[in-house]
Amino acid sequence: MRTATERPASESAPTVAAPRDDSRGPASVDLRDASLASAGLPLKTQYFLSAALLVVVTLGLAVAIATWRANAIAEESIRAALEKIPGDVSVYRAGLESQLKATLRSVAEEPGIKAIFDSPAGTIWDTAKDKAQILNARTFFFFDREGVLVARSDRPPLEEERRSFRRVLWVADPIDSWKESAATIREGRALAVVAAAPVVAGDPEKGEARLVGVVAASIPLDEGRARELRDLTGGQVTFVADTAKKGEPTRLEIAAATDRSGGEMLVPAMRRDPAVPAKLIQERSEVGPLDVVVGGDRRVVKAVPLLSASGEAIGAVVVSRSRLEETAAFRKIRETLLLVGLGVLLVSVPVSFLLAGRIARPLQQLASGAIAVRDGNLDVRLPSGGSGEVGLLARAFEALVGELREKRQLEELLAEMRRRPADATRGLAPTSATSAATVTAATVRPTEAGPRVGAPFAGRYDVLAVLGRGGMGAVYQVLDRELDEEVALKVLTPEAFAEGTQAVQTLKQEIRLARKITHPNVVRTHDLGEADGVRFLTMEYVPGTTLRELLDRRGAVALAPGLQIAKQLCRGLGAVHEAGIIHRDIKPQNIMVLPNGVVKLMDFGIASAAEGTNSAALDGQTVGTPYYMSPEQALGRDLDLRSDLYTVGVVLFELFAGQRPFPGKDAAEVMKRHVSAEPPRLSTLRPDVPEYLERVVAACLAKRPDRRPASAADILAALTRVAA
Repeated sequence: MRTATERPASESAPTVAAPRDDSRGPASVDLRDASLASAGLPLKTQYFLSAALLVVVTLGLAVAIATWRANAIAEESIRAALEKIPGDVSVYRAGLESQLKATLRSVAEEPGIKAIFDSPAGTIWDTAKDKAQILNARTFFFFDREGVLVARSDRPPLEEERRSFRRVLWVADPIDSWKESAATIREGRALAVVAAAPVVAGDPEKGEARLVGVVAASIPLDEGRARELRDLTGGQVTFVADTAKKGEPTRLEIAAATDRSGGEMLVPAMRRDPAVPAKLIQERSEVGPLDVVVGGDRRVVKAVPLLSASGEAIGAVVVSRSRLEETAAFRKIRETLLLVGLGVLLVSVPVSFLLAGRIARPLQQLASGAIAVRDGNLDVRLPSGGSGEVGLLARAFEALVGELREKRQLEELLAEMRRRPADATRGLAPTSATSAATVTAATVRPTEAGPRVGAPFAGRYDVLAVLGRGGMGAVYQVLDRELDEEVALKVLTPEAFAEGTQAVQTLKQEIRLARKITHPNVVRTHDLGEADGVRFLTMEYVPGTTLRELLDRRGAVALAPGLQIAKQLCRGLGAVHEAGIIHRDIKPQNIMVLPNGVVKLMDFGIASAAEGTNSAALDGQTVGTPYYMSPEQALGRDLDLRSDLYTVGVVLFELFAGQRPFPGKDAAEVMKRHVSAEPPRLSTLRPDVPEYLERVVAACLAKRPDRRPASAADILAALTRVAA
C-alpha cells in the first residue's frame, strides 16, 4: 500500500510545487554570518590573553590574600601580646623586688654589718659605696632604728635628708615589722626599684633581739632593665616618669627606653591626647592598645602605671610593638611569592601562547570550514583535532559535512533520473510479487459515492488526481480546503470495505498507530473519516520517488547517496520503534525519496503495537511482502522490533548490490530461503563496499533476532561512524 504518491512506471516525476522540508526546520532561522568570526581579537589572542590574565589574577589574589592574612595574623599576635603586658610587668617587678630583698636580707645578716652603725660617718659612707658596687645598685642606704638616714653611697646626706624617714612606707615597714619591704620610687626623672631590710642584733629566740637599723638599696629602671623587660614582653619598652610637682598637671618624661629615639617620639604622641596621661596618673589605670605613628611606623601601644608604696602613680611602663616588625616575616614570604609568581608568569606566557595556538588552530579551521560549507563547498576536509572536545567537535563537523555531501549526491541522482526517460535507465524489472499496481485516472473505477477527479469529496476535499492503488484501496491527491493544504487521501475498495472485515480492522489500526509518530523521516497521518459510506484516511502528501522506482530505473545506488538513504531510513524507523510500533512491511515501495533528498518511511497498513499483538499472522494469513520478510515473520511467529531490522538489512543489501539477497521463482521459495539460506556477501556483488557497511548488513540479516543489532539507532551509529 502506498500512502503518499503512486504513479505508473511510465510516468515521470510530477511537476508540483516543492514540498516542505520538515527536516530543515523554520525557514526564518537566524544564522549569523560566519565571517563575523574574524571581527575583534583573534581567537588565539583571546586564549592567550585569557591565560595570561588568569595567571596575573591568580598571582594578585594570592599576594592580596597572603598580605591580608599576614596583617590579620600580625594584628592578632600584637593584640594577644599586649594583653599580657600588665601581667608581664607585674611579674618582672615582683621578681626584681624579690631578688633585691633577698640580697639585702643577706647583707643585713652579715656579722660585721651591725657594727657599722656605730662607726664614724666616713666608715659608714665607705661601706655604703662598697655595698652599692658589690650589689650593682644605684644607691645603698643606711638608716638608724628611728628611720633617720645615716649614709648613702652616692653622696653624703643633705641636711634636709637627716630627718626621719619613718613616714616612708618602704623604710617604716622594716622598722615596724622587722621584715623586708620593696617599692618603686621616682628620683627626679629617674625611676628605681628600692628594697629595705632590718638589721637585728641578738638572738630573737632568746628574746634578746633588738633593731639596730635598716639597710636599703635601689636598682634603677634604666636601659638595661628596659631590655630585660623587652625580652619578656616582646616589644619596645619605655619607662616614663611623672615629673610634675604637686598641684601641677601631669608631665610625662622618659626615664629610660630600649629605643631612645623611638621613645622620644612615642611619649609626645601619647601626651597629645590628654586622656592618656590622666588615665595613667590620675586614674592609675592601664591604657591601650593605642595606635601611634612613630617615625612612619605604626605601633600598637600598651601602658601600665607604676605605683609607689603608697599607691601613688609616679610613672608608667610603655610597651609598643611595631606592625612593620611583626609583618616582616610575612613580607618576606610575600616577596618570595611575588618572585615565584613572576617566574611562573615568565614561563606561562610562552606556554600560554603555544597552547592558545594549539587550541585555536582547529577551531579556526572549523570556522573556515563552516564558511566554506555555507558557500556551497562540501569538499572540506579537516584534521581530527585530537581526542578532546575539539576533536569531537571536528569529527562531528566532518560527519555533518559528510551527511550534506551524501544528501547533495542523492539530490543530484534524483535530478538526473528526472531528466532521463525511464527507458534510458537500467535496473531491476518490477515483479508482480513486489510492485504495487500502478493506475491512471482512467483505470481507477471508484464507486459513485467515492472520490472523483475534479469533484469535491466529504464536504472539504477537492480531488486533484489519482495517485495510485495499493493493496487495500486507491490513493488520491486532494486539496483540504479547511487546512488549505494538499494531502493524500486513501480509501478502501468497495470489495474490501465491509464492517467486520480484516481490512477495516487493519485500517483502524493503521491510523491509530501512525498518528503517534511525528518525525521528518516518517509520513504523517492526519485523520480518519467517513463520507457517503466511504471510509478514508488522510496523510501527508509527499510528491517524490519511491525507492522501488529508483532501484528499478538505476539499479545499485552509489555509496554516498545510498548511505544517506540508509541513515534517514534508520532515523525514521527509530521514531517508529520509540512509539512502540513494529512496521512489519519495510520495503522499497514504502520508502519515499523527495526531490530535496529527504527520505520518508510510509504505509503502516499492517503495523502492530509492540506492546500489543505481535503476531505476523492475521486471520490465519501471513502478512508482509515475501522478498522483505524476516525469518520469524515467514514462519508466522511472534515478532519484535528486531524483525524490522532484518528487513532493513534486506533493503540495504538491494540498495547497494542492485539485487535482493534471496531471489526465488515464487513466494514460498523466497520465504524458505529467508528462513534457512545464508545471504551472499555484499562485497562479492559490490567490491567497493566498505568493510564496515558489509558487517552492518550481515548483522541485520542474521537468522536469529538476538544476533542482530539491538535497535535502529545502533545501525545508524555504525553507518555514521562518529566516535563519541
